[in-house]
Amino acid sequence: MQKTIKQTASCTGIGITGQTDSTVIFHPAPPDTGIVFIREDLPGKPEVPCRPDYARVEARWTSLVNNDIRIEHTEHLLAAIAGLGLDNLKVSVSSPFIPVVSSFSSRGFVQTLLQAGLVLQDRPKRCFHVKEPVCIINPFFHQEKRYDRFLLALPAPELTLTYLLDYPGKEIPTQLAQFSFDNSFDFASELATARSYITESEYETVFKLIGKSIEDCLILAKGPVDLQWDNEPARHKVLDLLGDIHTMGRPVKGHFIGIRTGHKDNNQLCQKLQMQIKEVL
Repeated sequence: MQKTIKQTASCTGIGITGQTDSTVIFHPAPPDTGIVFIREDLPGKPEVPCRPDYARVEARWTSLVNNDIRIEHTEHLLAAIAGLGLDNLKVSVSSPFIPVVSSFSSRGFVQTLLQAGLVLQDRPKRCFHVKEPVCIINPFFHQEKRYDRFLLALPAPELTLTYLLDYPGKEIPTQLAQFSFDNSFDFASELATARSYITESEYETVFKLIGKSIEDCLILAKGPVDLQWDNEPARHKVLDLLGDIHTMGRPVKGHFIGIRTGHKDNNQLCQKLQMQIKEVL
């Protein structure tokens, strides 16, 4: 059955560009509403529904854009919504930017939504099932040598996400993370708290992009780093993938396998999956 929250709840954090605070307010919504963002700071409070054709990747994060109305940095919030199995929410935003919470993880959003209470609704879930394999392959270069990023979606009865993190320069050890989102999976403890990260060599570039919000980011240097799990970076990649898949606007059933991939690859795959939805409809 579809699911929403019992009561309104909110959380606040710094915007991803590090310039100002931002607040999101979660509101219960009727069945079949889906996930709808509301720009409270703009005249008329325009809405941006969560739809794959609105998804954009123009920086190091995912955004939703409808008629120049922007909702920036959606992946960690949408991962929280997807991980908790929520179908219907109105999400009011006080600025273009979803706030950074809990070291660029989903933990703060999950805590807020759980405090609001989850409630079943009298309508069955509307899921999208991957009908046939879809693959994205994108090349990149490291020290003048070509490598490839792979993202594959396969038919499967439940949502399963697999990620192989494999940096050519081995700045981070190769690691694997895989989770199946069935009734036994504890999203809040196993995945929601996985923090975003950057490598030491990326610091200056990322600082220019996100400013002081970099203070909330896990920086992986050559020395020892206090990780929650040995594969926390790979887990965060799974978290990002979950949030980006949820730009589809409804739960997705399928097995997604990513190797070295990121937001742009996730977005490209969702655009291809959208064509399957159109064919099914």
